[in-house]
Amino acid sequence: MDLFPCNECAKAIIQSGIKEVVYLSDKYKESDNNIASRKLLDTCGVTYKKISSLKNKKIEIELSESE
Repeated sequence: MDLFPCNECAKAIIQSGIKEVVYLSDKYKESDNNIASRKLLDTCGVTYKKISSLKNKKIEIELSESE
């Protein structure tokens, strides 16, 4: 993600089972929308972290098969 997710995106992230969010910018950190988003993610145990750049970074996505 580029920006920290809004509260509507946070809901979709939680419902989809994503456990970690990585973002580049927290431009709207003090907005009510992002404060609510953080509360949602924290409550549901979704971790998030900001990275400074994607240069020289490796992103891995692990998918599990549902039976």
